[in-house]
Amino acid sequence: MAHLNQVEQTDFPTLQETTGLSTTDMSKILKDLETRGLVHLSKERKERYGVTLVCLSETGQRTFKKLMQTLNRLAGE
Repeated sequence: MAHLNQVEQTDFPTLQETTGLSTTDMSKILKDLETRGLVHLSKERKERYGVTLVCLSETGQRTFKKLMQTLNRLAGE
């Protein structure tokens, strides 16, 4: 979510490379985040290949902001 918070959207391979997660783990995590309404997944065609695009939803942005505020508060104690 930290990476997604910094970009408007990204594709699956870039997100996978950034996190170092396997394809299987990344798919499971993104599906869970989508189910919770934290990310939007969409499919596009780039040249002859399908590409999965990922972006934070408004709920995801708010949730990430609250998480960071909580972590910063706890780190300051």
